[in-house]
Amino acid sequence: MSVLVVTGTGTEIGKTIVTAAVAAAAAHRRVAVLKPAQTGLEPGEPGDVAEVARLAGAHVTAVELARFPEPL
Repeated sequence: MSVLVVTGTGTEIGKTIVTAAVAAAAAHRRVAVLKPAQTGLEPGEPGDVAEVARLAGAHVTAVELARFPEPL
């Protein structure tokens, strides 16, 4: 099993897009995307994992572990 971590120090810098692109490029493998915490969104509002799943395709499992309405 290989693990790739995408991280950044700011918001709106492209982490979600890069993650989706890497996941899409790995379509021939089993891919899971994990976002430990999503901030700044209300319950039920689509977040980054929904965007990754939409961009990367059906072969990607995308999971968000926790959501907090206040941005950090």
